[in-house]
Amino acid sequence: MSDAKVIQCPCGYVLHGTGDAEVIAAAQSHARDVHDQELSLEQARAMARPA
Repeated sequence: MSDAKVIQCPCGYVLHGTGDAEVIAAAQSHARDVHDQELSLEQARAMARPA
């Protein structure tokens, strides 16, 4: 069984990770670097889906 997760940003960018921590960190970095926004842990966790 895989723990891989994905988060699809509303802009269409898809982030992949091997688990919650990796995909959440990637989403927070994307939000900060691309959209100049802060994404909370709770917001990112709510967006994460199994890959």
